Amino acid sequence: MSRNIGIIDLGSNSIRLILMKIGNNDSYKLLDEIKETARIGENMGPERVIKKPARDRAIQTIRLFQKFCRANQVDSIYGVATAAIRNAVNGNEALETIMRETGVSFRILSDSEETRYVYLGVVNSLEFNDVLIVDIGGGSTELILCRDRKIIHWTSLPIGTVNLTETYLSTPIPDPEQIIKLERLLKEQFATVPWLESTRGIEIIGVGGTFRNLGRIDRKRTRYSLNLLHNYRIHSERVKEIYKQLQSISVEERKGIPGLSKERADIIVGGLAIISKLIEHIGGPGVRISGLGLREGVFYDYLFKDWPEPIVNNVTEHSVQNFMDLYQVRRYHAEHVAKLSLSLFDQLKPLHGYGLWERKILRIAALLHDVGNTVSYYNHHKHTMYVLLNSRLNGLSHRELVLVSLIAASHGKVDLKFKLQQHSDVLFPQDGILVRRLGVLVRMAENLDRTEAGVIEDVICTIKEKEVQIDCVTAENADLEIRELYKKVTNFNKVFGRKFKFPKEEI
Repeated sequence: MSRNIGIIDLGSNSIRLILMKIGNNDSYKLLDEIKETARIGENMGPERVIKKPARDRAIQTIRLFQKFCRANQVDSIYGVATAAIRNAVNGNEALETIMRETGVSFRILSDSEETRYVYLGVVNSLEFNDVLIVDIGGGSTELILCRDRKIIHWTSLPIGTVNLTETYLSTPIPDPEQIIKLERLLKEQFATVPWLESTRGIEIIGVGGTFRNLGRIDRKRTRYSLNLLHNYRIHSERVKEIYKQLQSISVEERKGIPGLSKERADIIVGGLAIISKLIEHIGGPGVRISGLGLREGVFYDYLFKDWPEPIVNNVTEHSVQNFMDLYQVRRYHAEHVAKLSLSLFDQLKPLHGYGLWERKILRIAALLHDVGNTVSYYNHHKHTMYVLLNSRLNGLSHRELVLVSLIAASHGKVDLKFKLQQHSDVLFPQDGILVRRLGVLVRMAENLDRTEAGVIEDVICTIKEKEVQIDCVTAENADLEIRELYKKVTNFNKVFGRKFKFPKEEI
């Protein structure tokens, strides 16, 4: 039975809601999300008291979210509260008032629980081995060191975008002395974490609104060809440039920066200071943006509650299988096309020389080549390309995602030259021939299963001086498949330097 789940994160700066749909086959997808900048941690001061105006803004926002959930027939709402509520002397009292006034139950997360949920959101959506996960909130920053995808160390520092801004960056344009004091504090805070010394040169994966805005700003500056943030990488020098630029202009001027949310213009410098100084402290190469974090971690904990650990073993494979279920891919056909594609790939290795990485890309493209059918059968190869480029297929780098999309779409007619030029900022120079070669294999395999009945069980390729002879292992007559192959695969010779042919008795 399908169900809709709402998860509300009551943070120091923002209150966020995600709606997740879980299908009958346990496939899942994001239905919608809303964010409101309620700033419940605003003006708490050294006495750490949540003020009535901030509490009332939270109540108003959560009531709005509750109406939204009812309109979307949400079965369950899970509310979690983080640093502002946790650290306030009247946090329990304020939260009880919020729950009483809204009817939504919230659980105050300990700093260890918050860390765990952030980790679950990241580890189930990105491929990595050794990284430093950093979640910057309004009132705290979580640092999580992972080795071989496991948490080794973590800590929560009492520095966030809101409290740093109130203490050090209260003027429209930061005074240089304020910046110096702020950066000195950050250095002192990082020095309290002894295990940070072991993270020299490690990559940072960033979670939270500061990182997302940083990614959007950088995307606009570089005119990035993909409208994707998840798994987006930013070099350390570009982080430093953006930080320097924004600290030198007023809040009003920041609101005009492409990619920066106007609601975050007043607090962005404090968040960027944390990122820039942390990169400097550990000598890191830069940051990678995670579009998933605490809320998604809560969701994964719910979805995988019957597992020993709510962590998928292979992020990419899990995401591919979820995609196949979501888009109602005809599994037998997709898996058979993948099998035939890989058989061709393996036997033709003397002609292309590719390895395991390219083989992985081919398999994913073959499995997903028909997802566009959910839009329309006509031009479904083009719909496949659009769906893959604009949906979150976790685990793949942006380059890998573009390659999979173009290869999957190659079983139909696509203007590859235009698409390769459009995404030249993401692709490597040699990727054009890779797409064409692997695309031919998908097109061949798709036509070798034209009846979708598995008539051709496998192929045997014999590479000769001027041609490749293909013998079919068949369960029955395969005339339709072979005719379709000759009719629709016309560029094999161009990309592999050989013609292909079947024995006469198979034509």
